[in-house]
Amino acid sequence: MDPVRKDAPPNPPRDDTTDDPADPDATRGFPPPTAVESLVNALLEAGPEVAEHVVRAAQELVLAAQAVVDAAERAVDEQKDLRSPAPEPAPPAAANVHPIDRTE
Repeated sequence: MDPVRKDAPPNPPRDDTTDDPADPDATRGFPPPTAVESLVNALLEAGPEVAEHVVRAAQELVLAAQAVVDAAERAVDEQKDLRSPAPEPAPPAAANVHPIDRTE
């Protein structure tokens, strides 16, 4: 009634260095591909139409992010203007002011 069988064969050692041509992820000595590498590989396999579509979508995403940043910058500038005291009016420039001679 022993739950662990003593006569069971041990697990065979796993050979990680085998090259299986059917498995592209089983490469000898290389780490698994990163997310960016996987994305680039998928785009290359998908074809130029898909790659062009993804590039255009990325451009639109960058433009949308730029619009959000610009709107936030305008909002911050408006808040600064509301919180800062009104500036003193500048005195008129001396070159624009001249005495009026009424005797002429």
